[in-house]
Amino acid sequence: MIKKLVKLFMVFVTFWSSISGANTLGELGSIGDIKSPAQASEYIFRSSPKESLISVQLLGAVQKPGVYYVPTNTDLVKVLTLAGGSTNGGDLSEVMIRKTDPEKWAKIQSKALDEHRGTYELDLQELLKEGNGDNLKLSHDDLIYVPPKESMVSPEVAKTITLVSVVMSIALTGLLISKYSHENE
Repeated sequence: MIKKLVKLFMVFVTFWSSISGANTLGELGSIGDIKSPAQASEYIFRSSPKESLISVQLLGAVQKPGVYYVPTNTDLVKVLTLAGGSTNGGDLSEVMIRKTDPEKWAKIQSKALDEHRGTYELDLQELLKEGNGDNLKLSHDDLIYVPPKESMVSPEVAKTITLVSVVMSIALTGLLISKYSHENE
């Protein structure tokens, strides 16, 4: 009985070591699961042909990342809307904006906005609750980054928890089998 448990454990360890090179379970999917990364593109939005445009770079976890050519008085919320919003994995509570002209946002008083050397970290959800979303006018060559949400448990911790739970399950099953097989003798 114990020999069978040891063999089963060795098979599991061999299997686990073969998949441990993958960082996430998503990396273990089939070839049909492979998706190409979102390609950055250029987008032009204007109301009239004579309207002057500025370029703004939008990167990260958004539906359509790329360079956006938008009218001069366009705000951050408008650009994110034009991009189709964030992906399901986008974290709107930590949007990073590198301003080429940080003085324009220096006057904005909000708990949702934190400035450090011309780069702003913005909790967009909180800012919209406050009603200050219209004040976030963009300038030429501003860069906006929407980071992906971080999972609560890292892939390494998830692997460890899985390994420990499987080993415990095998050990407890062996103990129960051993106990009940001795009682029936």
